Amino acid sequence: MSIEISPTLPAYDTGKPWWRGEAYSALLLGALSMIAGVLVAVIWRAVAPMVQGVVSISNGQKSAYYANPETKGFVGQDGTFGICGAVAAILLAVAAFLWCRRRGPIGAALALAGAGVGAAYFAAWFGTWLGPGRGSIVAAAKNVPNNGTFDLPLQIGATGVIWLWPAIAVGLYFLLMLIFGPGDEAEEQFPQWADPVDLTAPGPGDPAAR
Repeated sequence: MSIEISPTLPAYDTGKPWWRGEAYSALLLGALSMIAGVLVAVIWRAVAPMVQGVVSISNGQKSAYYANPETKGFVGQDGTFGICGAVAAILLAVAAFLWCRRRGPIGAALALAGAGVGAAYFAAWFGTWLGPGRGSIVAAAKNVPNNGTFDLPLQIGATGVIWLWPAIAVGLYFLLMLIFGPGDEAEEQFPQWADPVDLTAPGPGDPAAR
């Protein structure tokens, strides 16, 4: 018995375009990332340590300086933002692994990276805007009298804490995929052929075909 195999594989039927799952994953993770950015900004504003400033008025000119030049408050603000961003990144990576690894793993990874960067920068800006003076020292010290203290605006001193968010999200997502796998069934990962090759059918040179 001879077996004839076509030199070209037949097209397979997935039931829907492959890009729909990837687009769905990207949009879902992008939306969740922006929501997480808002939450991170609000939490950062609420729990970050504040740095005090002092107003000095001399000859009709108003200036401000640090109440404690050796303060570590700005380091604490960076650290608080980094912790909040890391928690958000972990939650997003787990959500991407649980919900999107079957429908669109590539779209989920791209969204964790791209939307993660955007959400982190948005959280830093929005958290600063929620803080004293909407991020402006002049506005924060506007109604402070001479020798009066006030809270300086929030700020990010180390840009690396912003990039920590997407780095953790993408790294953890790929780690989960590496350890646990995509979790797809064989027929989901490799769909059945629409026109399968029948290996039991007799070929043209088979006596049974005559």
